[in-house]
Amino acid sequence: MSDSPKAFFKLVAGGEEHTWTLVGKSTYRVGRGEGSDILLPYPWVSRQHAMVQVESNFSHNIVDLGSANGTFVNGRRVYTPTKLNSLDHVKIGKSELIFQQETLVAPPSGDETDGTGDETVAFLQKNQVTILVCDIRQFTPLSEEVGAGPISQFLALWSKKVDGIVRKNGGQVDKFIGDAVLAVWPEGADFAAVSTALLSALEISILTGKLGQSVPGISRALKIGAALNSGEAVMGNIGVDGQRDFTIVGDVVNVAFRLQEITSRQKIDVILGEKTYRQLQDASSYFTPQTYTVRGKTESVLTYSASFENLRQYLCKWKSLLKK
Repeated sequence: MSDSPKAFFKLVAGGEEHTWTLVGKSTYRVGRGEGSDILLPYPWVSRQHAMVQVESNFSHNIVDLGSANGTFVNGRRVYTPTKLNSLDHVKIGKSELIFQQETLVAPPSGDETDGTGDETVAFLQKNQVTILVCDIRQFTPLSEEVGAGPISQFLALWSKKVDGIVRKNGGQVDKFIGDAVLAVWPEGADFAAVSTALLSALEISILTGKLGQSVPGISRALKIGAALNSGEAVMGNIGVDGQRDFTIVGDVVNVAFRLQEITSRQKIDVILGEKTYRQLQDASSYFTPQTYTVRGKTESVLTYSASFENLRQYLCKWKSLLKK
């Protein structure tokens, strides 16, 4: 990519100008975490905040990586890969960068690399998915009460068993975030995906209660809140070839985390986004509709909630999923 036109980001902060040149790679990570190509060490920037992809014709796309405070291009929040034009303003949290690029030239013929086999690559595609976020209730005060030893033992066991539950039910774990898990059913947002994601939530709830009682130092049944949301997401593998990381981003993921916050605030066991609920059959007597204001959304969001007992009763209707 040695003949590519120069492109760079500029940031003015504290009276100083910072410039990052985007040359020689096909992806650039933006964030405050180690390994970021564009390092923004500010509290409003997520560790892995956004990613810039360079296409074969040297156009640049930016995509948010599920950050807390969002990525904006010319004032509009982006959830899927968005093409950057020269002099676009890109806001990362509270930090505003200006993207600049020289006039594009014709791309070189053939594929060129530096010969090291250490090229940064990205394979992303749009999918209709179902997202599950589970979070252990009252985990911070529990950690302060019982100490690091029992908590570390619990989380190690919990993470391993939760991963097994998700995989058994056709999903995959995207990441564990402390006492929370983000899982995805990447093959669609239909009844099969939603029902198996719900089954996973129920099984994780049962596991969490039993595991809390069995770990010395905790010896009590722990509870979770579960949020499910369905819709379009961008997913795939990014990173250095041979060490690629699976990632999934988009509004569907962000809303799932906001719904999970509602489960904690309202003491709800399970909450579903509207599109998730619409995939179910004969579920109205088990789930309660309710609208909530969700952070980052201008309009209220319609949700459907249930207790784990109601969820168990609903799933019992489908004997192929759960035995009575």
